[in-house]
Amino acid sequence: MSHLEFLAQSLQNLYDGSPWIDVIFTEHLKRVNAQQAVQRINGSNCIWQIVNHLIYWNQRVLRYMHNEQPEQEGDLPDFYLPENHGEENWEATRHRLEHSVEHLASAIRAFPEEKLYELFPGTSHPAAYYFQGVVDHASYHLGQIVLLSKYSNVSE
Repeated sequence: MSHLEFLAQSLQNLYDGSPWIDVIFTEHLKRVNAQQAVQRINGSNCIWQIVNHLIYWNQRVLRYMHNEQPEQEGDLPDFYLPENHGEENWEATRHRLEHSVEHLASAIRAFPEEKLYELFPGTSHPAAYYFQGVVDHASYHLGQIVLLSKYSNVSE
């Protein structure tokens, strides 16, 4: 297995596979309804904002890979919370996360191995830094989502 395949699979595993930490996004997000997704604990970001933050960064790394501007006209802001807190909108956000993970994992798999340690244009870090970063980032925020979802279930 190549290092790129390993990184892509690590990201995919956190979403819906079998990661070492034995916790996955799909397992926890399917149990969170729209009302729980907007609950804040002591001023924290809510689950919905965290999911949009993950989508934002998955998209940003994809754009670095393609030498595109990281932020573009019409993008949702980082940690975005929509005004519409309905179940359909929450479901659409979860689907956007799924799509962003699949798209990024696929792009990582297709990335030229010989460029893994070259700087992404316009950044001061190589591709490997960002690819490992999205896996670490997803793990970190998955932990937050697990805790926030547990607290939102307690307060019902």
